[in-house]
Amino acid sequence: MDEVESGKQKVSLKIMFLYRLKILILRILGYEKPLRVALFKYLFIKFRQFRPHYETILLESAVQAKKLGYENVTVLELGVAGGNGIITLEKYKKNIEKLTKVKIKIVGFDSGEGLTKIDSKFDLPFYWREGQFKTDKKKLESHIDSKIIYGDVKNTIDEFIKTNPENIVAIFFDLDLYSSTKNFLNQLSKLDKYLAPRVYCYFDDVHLPENWINEHNGELLAIKEFNSKSENIKIGQALDNINDFKFPLGKNHLFVLHNFNHKDYNKFIGIDDENSLHIGDTRVRTKIF
Repeated sequence: MDEVESGKQKVSLKIMFLYRLKILILRILGYEKPLRVALFKYLFIKFRQFRPHYETILLESAVQAKKLGYENVTVLELGVAGGNGIITLEKYKKNIEKLTKVKIKIVGFDSGEGLTKIDSKFDLPFYWREGQFKTDKKKLESHIDSKIIYGDVKNTIDEFIKTNPENIVAIFFDLDLYSSTKNFLNQLSKLDKYLAPRVYCYFDDVHLPENWINEHNGELLAIKEFNSKSENIKIGQALDNINDFKFPLGKNHLFVLHNFNHKDYNKFIGIDDENSLHIGDTRVRTKIF
């Protein structure tokens, strides 16, 4: 390569570097959330077992169970993959059990062989592919105490029911695909007597930075179709609000399943204070912790 070509290549590399820097600056300055949120998200991406959303969902699930008088609860993770999520849940539950005196049982579901065959266009076949996220069963079992039920989720619910689960208070959905999510949701009627009155549902795959996921595909479509057919169980999402502070990194991913026919659905667990809102009352009743 002569000096002229070498000089052109250096100029080209410099131009590309400056262009990349420009896009980076635009994305940082145009990010609508406080940069501390971006830092939190980066830490989660970098360190897979840093999951403040998992911890706070688990905590609030146990707190509400205690208010309902439940001593034992069950938490599900759908899509265990490498195991970072279930390892994290086991780590977090130790302090939460001590704090709330509620015993937490964690159960994982996974095919064990990665993503199933993708036939539906609603599964985002341009983004996901069969076999992604396989589980190293032997390695994972050496790190956890929780039970993992292996197999296609549409065939494993009956096996889970045989364990007689108590008070399912939280479900972490990481099935990736529309079809797998739908296959689980379609069996919720089998679980109605095991579900708590309200169940926190974290859906991991409701957004991609490229904005490819919406209500017409993926998990969001599965939720919409489920709600259109189910009468007594509904899955919904609260409006974004300034009072939403309890679930860091949970925003837009957190839904709540309402099990309307549950015997304890109407049991009061709100603020029981007859002096609330009296003139001159300056007490703050919303607890940060």
